[in-house]
Amino acid sequence: MIKRGSLIEVENTKYYDDGQIIKVFSRGACLRDCEMGEQAEIITFTGHVVKGIVSPNKCFYNRHYNLGKNVKEVLSIKVH
Repeated sequence: MIKRGSLIEVENTKYYDDGQIIKVFSRGACLRDCEMGEQAEIITFTGHVVKGIVSPNKCFYNRHYNLGKNVKEVLSIKVH
């Protein structure tokens, strides 16, 4: 189980009439407890709420050995 507030990545897939498929991956903090592969809402670091499927390919939550990919302290730095 992924706990509320954990950093996760969600995937949204858009299908167009001409056969084109676009996948959008968004990262942020999940707003409720969820599982891999289910629909979840996240809040991004810019404050947007995004719905999508929790991406099983690129999970960055609660892993100390992925520090080069997502570190909460670095992601919260704001440029004035």
